[in-house]
Amino acid sequence: MKQKYESDMTPKEKRQAELEKLRGMSLGEKAGYIWTYYKIWLLVPVILIVVIWQGVQIYHNLQEEDLISIGIVDTDMDTEAGEEAFESDLLELLATGDKNEVVTLDTTIGSGDDSASTMKRATVLGAGTLDLMICGEELYDSYDAQDAFIAWQEILGEDYGKYESYFVDGRLDLSRSDKWNSYGLVSYEPVYAGALTSSENTEALRQFAEYFLSEEE
Repeated sequence: MKQKYESDMTPKEKRQAELEKLRGMSLGEKAGYIWTYYKIWLLVPVILIVVIWQGVQIYHNLQEEDLISIGIVDTDMDTEAGEEAFESDLLELLATGDKNEVVTLDTTIGSGDDSASTMKRATVLGAGTLDLMICGEELYDSYDAQDAFIAWQEILGEDYGKYESYFVDGRLDLSRSDKWNSYGLVSYEPVYAGALTSSENTEALRQFAEYFLSEEE
């Protein structure tokens, strides 16, 4: 009987021939053979899962409404509990009841001169998504010289005078706020909060300032 060429086989005969071939192989040989000839089919489910997951993430992100976006520079180690409390309190302060509302914190920003820190700051500020930068004096001076911040007088208006004890030459010093210090997020002083000129979130910035500068009851 003449041997059938693969091109002459029916799909069923091809499957049977493959099974016969695999039966004569060791476990290692089977694994190598399947990976060599069928890896694309093994990768398809993985690719589909990744694509679906990314699609879900993109959809979820599009649904989110960012109430305020804050970058905190040189955050101390082991501040997870403080960050969660800070985020939760701000969400409670600013939320209107929409389940998609979020408060965004970036605590990975460093003030160092190394390339990684410099690139991170450039990326974050260049994106124009931050409303508020919380940092030490040296970094604040650097950005203030570039006119990166909105004057708090503009944000607070007539109420600015009520909070004068928290300001140094127009700079909001959060280290003078007991509420801020209660979160234990940074160890340096002063702690300046600069409202970025790229932000259009003036009302949220005003509420943020009033929350931390109001006297404790």
